[in-house]
Amino acid sequence: MMERYGLIAKFPCLSPDNNQEQRYFVPSQLTSSPSGLCEIKPSQTDPCPLYLHFLDGFVPHGLFPQLLSRFMGWCSKRGPKVPQLYRNGGRFFIGVQTIFDLNLVCRKRFIKIVLKQRNPALGGQPSATSSETAVEVRTFLMSTLQDMSRDLSWLSNLRYELCVACPCCLQSSGQCRKHSSKCCSHEDCLHLLKVVPGEALICPNSLSEEIIQVNGLEKWFQPHKTEVFNPFIL
Repeated sequence: MMERYGLIAKFPCLSPDNNQEQRYFVPSQLTSSPSGLCEIKPSQTDPCPLYLHFLDGFVPHGLFPQLLSRFMGWCSKRGPKVPQLYRNGGRFFIGVQTIFDLNLVCRKRFIKIVLKQRNPALGGQPSATSSETAVEVRTFLMSTLQDMSRDLSWLSNLRYELCVACPCCLQSSGQCRKHSSKCCSHEDCLHLLKVVPGEALICPNSLSEEIIQVNGLEKWFQPHKTEVFNPFIL
């Protein structure tokens, strides 16, 4: 019953004597994540960081542990390595030969998603499975949020957007009045742009006439044969 409602999460793994065993995690009793998890950045060949931005100004209470629990079950079918879980973060490992690190970081008003390939192909060429993995992660994320909104009464009014950090504001020479720093990336000041497939990204705070380009954003949305629903029907 606890596993059904996401209070505990099961991850099958091998014991020291190579026998299959079940390991259980309790997401609500995890410790805080190390600072290094928040600082992980993708390479030029990885998808860009994606942000799940909640429009009410905060991540709903209890949502992130539920998300960790469901991602654990999903990732256990895609690789044998046990994830690293924390109160406000999670690090999952996808794949057996080509390995991807999937990092989730929970902040006050958003959840940051970073997908990073380990040991990328020589010469900086992206793996052929990079885009496929990114689409699978996004598809699972959006379908899971829809399921949680339907199945869990306290999450029935979820309002969220998929976003990217605005590169114009990150590179701005202006000074943040609140934190007295240039290029302020504090979570309260981080400017997020809603991502809608087929629509250009435009920063309302920038006077530039150029359309914003975010390297790696296309990897999250390239057509994939397993995607059968519209992830933007919220």
